Amino acid sequence: MNRKEKKYSLFGNVRYMYKTLYEVKPAMRLGVYGTVFFNLAGQMLGTITLAAVVASITEKGRMGHYLMVMAVVLGVFLLCRFGTEYIKTWSEYYYQTAQNREFLMRLVKKSLHADYDNVESPAQQRLLTRATHAVNMYRDGVNLMYINYPLIVSTILGILLYSLTISFFDWRIMAIIVVMSIVSSLLEARSRKFRAKSMDEQFRIWGRFFYLKQQTISVENGKDIRIYNMADWFRAGFDRLEARNRALGGKQCRRKYAVSVSDSLFAAARDLLAYGILVTGVLDGTFSIAEFTLGLGVVAGLAHWFGMLRYHISYLLEGNQMICEYRKMLDYPDKFLREEGVSIPSQWYRQFPEITFRNVSFRYEAEGEDILKNVSFSIRPGEKIALVGHNGAGKTTLVKLLCGFYHPTEGEILIGGHSIETLNLDQYHELLAVIFQDINTLPVSIASSISGRVEAETDMERVRECLHHAGLWKEVQALERKELTSLTQSFDPDGIQLSGGMMQKLMLARCLYKDAPMLVLDEPTAALDPIAENNMYEEYKTATRGKSALFISHRLASTKFCDKILYLENGRIVETGTHDELLKKKGKYAEVFAVQSQYYKEGEAENHEEE
Repeated sequence: MNRKEKKYSLFGNVRYMYKTLYEVKPAMRLGVYGTVFFNLAGQMLGTITLAAVVASITEKGRMGHYLMVMAVVLGVFLLCRFGTEYIKTWSEYYYQTAQNREFLMRLVKKSLHADYDNVESPAQQRLLTRATHAVNMYRDGVNLMYINYPLIVSTILGILLYSLTISFFDWRIMAIIVVMSIVSSLLEARSRKFRAKSMDEQFRIWGRFFYLKQQTISVENGKDIRIYNMADWFRAGFDRLEARNRALGGKQCRRKYAVSVSDSLFAAARDLLAYGILVTGVLDGTFSIAEFTLGLGVVAGLAHWFGMLRYHISYLLEGNQMICEYRKMLDYPDKFLREEGVSIPSQWYRQFPEITFRNVSFRYEAEGEDILKNVSFSIRPGEKIALVGHNGAGKTTLVKLLCGFYHPTEGEILIGGHSIETLNLDQYHELLAVIFQDINTLPVSIASSISGRVEAETDMERVRECLHHAGLWKEVQALERKELTSLTQSFDPDGIQLSGGMMQKLMLARCLYKDAPMLVLDEPTAALDPIAENNMYEEYKTATRGKSALFISHRLASTKFCDKILYLENGRIVETGTHDELLKKKGKYAEVFAVQSQYYKEGEAENHEEE
């Protein structure tokens, strides 16, 4: 999708972050002010404490005065320490609350409701990964912004206050500290720029590392790994990724090392100059011992403030980059309509309207080749259509277009005379029951998997009826917890793994439960043998009685009972007709059917022999 990329400024992101925080907890304004105050007060207290002690001894020379000064200093110190820890704990709780309740949920909502092509492509997957990094539990963009911004404010105030103080001693000390900070900041910016530039590569390495890790612990892969001795292959993969990660980390460390060397050299020059000026002042009587002590503390404190400013700005900018990616993902435009789209007429829920593909072409990349080329056909209400063709012909792409996942590159898709892009997409999806080629189950109960809802909102009696009609009732009743048995063992150690055939029946039960007026099957039986596939389609034929249906397959078990067959080849519909009509044409369909029918005959013969 070509569009002008929106820019997000640092201060714009800060306003965005704190507006959300104050909506979650308005009192966090006091938390921010408290963080600024106590951070500033704590640093200043550390600077003046030693000077105050020295002054109480050298100028007053009385133990009572010394004890009084120490009591005041200790009291203020304890107050600052208590205030700092209290506000830190209180603030971190609400930072985490804002992250989980608002920022994370906004990203979850966006990823769940965004146009499918806005989350499917590799580029969008990388953007989503970077956006997710902003709301991680540890050192994420949200916390980096919240923690460092108040500290930057207090640091700037500290620099202004200490700069006024140091000018009382000698401007040259101030000059070298400023130069030191500018040079170190430039080196830090260079290091940060490299980190940002290498972030995509780092995410790719981490993503592949995580993928390999998941595959090594997958129960499904365990058999292949052992039979084909793939352990060495996995180890080699981990080693290659570790080497790439180490090389990338080395480049980042070298840039950080340059900052450390710069800091050390300038710190030595600063201390030599400052100590020389202050010692000279004491020797010629310009400064008292207490002033000398205060001067040393202010010099060290100002250097500390500049160092902290660079440190906090570095992390603030790192967090800001993550928030930019986060907001870019949230603001990525969706083209399909939802609440603002045309409402679905009530009669469509009883009978799906006519579907019309009018000169539809589609390509995945702007400069790529068309996957579908000028495709036109219609499905009348209640009609059963078989869409067949070899793998790669474009069948699944066509299904995704029908489901409103993709936008046609050219042409239009009409549902009941309305362009699909003008409809309320959420309502439109209520009309569809789709079984995709790749079947995935969540770690929920069998009942929840069928209903798509939590158990408290599931009609259990209806679930049982659907299990009966799908031919899965006996198998489920044999389980200890029956329809409440968990699928997979991800969350429940007593969960089960369904076989391929049982999974197909579970998907049929799901379709029956939804009872949508349009059924779409995208090669759901690809893993079954021809005889089992034929039997499964007979069950689907019963389930679609009175409904519209689109059966997609590169095998032809579904075609005989369909009203019309579309043969797709290289993105084009090359033949259209009924099963008998296409056999009489003796074209592509007839040729493929003749080959595949042998499997059914052989399978039937084998069954008779076994009997």
